[in-house]
Amino acid sequence: MKKAILFLCLLCCAIPPAKGIRPDRTYVRLPEHLGLIYKTLDVRTQDGYRIQTWFFPAQEAPGADAGSATPLAYRTLDDEKRPTILICNGDAGNMSYYQLFLAVQFTSRGYNVATFDWRGFGASDPFPMDPDYLCYTEMLEDYRAVIRQVSAQPEVLSGGIFLLGWSTGAYLSMISAEGDPSVKGCILRGVPTSFEQVIPILQQAVGKDSTQLLVPEDFPVGKMPLALADTFDKDILIVVGQDDERTPVWMAEDIFEALPDGIEKELWVVPGAKHGGMEAPEVLCPEEFVRRTVRFVERSLSEGD
Repeated sequence: MKKAILFLCLLCCAIPPAKGIRPDRTYVRLPEHLGLIYKTLDVRTQDGYRIQTWFFPAQEAPGADAGSATPLAYRTLDDEKRPTILICNGDAGNMSYYQLFLAVQFTSRGYNVATFDWRGFGASDPFPMDPDYLCYTEMLEDYRAVIRQVSAQPEVLSGGIFLLGWSTGAYLSMISAEGDPSVKGCILRGVPTSFEQVIPILQQAVGKDSTQLLVPEDFPVGKMPLALADTFDKDILIVVGQDDERTPVWMAEDIFEALPDGIEKELWVVPGAKHGGMEAPEVLCPEEFVRRTVRFVERSLSEGD
């Protein structure tokens, strides 16, 4: 695990701090470089965009010398349908960063993992993006297209998908999970309550004004996390850094307190952690982040037994 922690830290060093949407088209590494078995899924959105998606079956942890210059032969441990953790990106970078660390950790614990890049990011189809925007409504279509394709894979347990996202990816995960029977739960790190509350905080944190932190006119702002919380019927783990200056602890607490009874729910406030980069919760406490995520998934699944 110590090597994995060092690897994660090195990955995060390469991720630029986001101050709005920042697509990265270049992969810094591929799964085969780490010895990960995977396949590329053919994901197409309803408006015709191809979304680059990697699917990692549950597998033994790759050894130190397992890296390869070419993709490894695809194989699974057995014919069992397994729970799947679908990891989405935030508003910068792409899936070649610490998504791969998480893929190693979760697949070696018996879970499938899927990762993808928004249109305009990584090897997904090009899409023009203005860096003054916080997100694009089309990202929701990308997410839903990936969920549909992942849920159709023979390796995936029906109704056993868990969405994991941070920052921008956190609220997009919660919105995408709503009403989707294939999604069992969400792991949300650094999740904002609403645009109305988070934009003034971001203006102060990143030194931008209201003309530089924009939301598309057609974005479903009425489905942001705090608005969804009281009727949200998916299990949920909320993670926030104690010193998060962009999505403060009180936002996570407000969402958590609004959640209904009858679902598996947990709030983890990480001491000393901030919003992202080297001080993100999953970087400061990677072992605990993985452990708590796995424990949450296990508890969620046990509810249906």
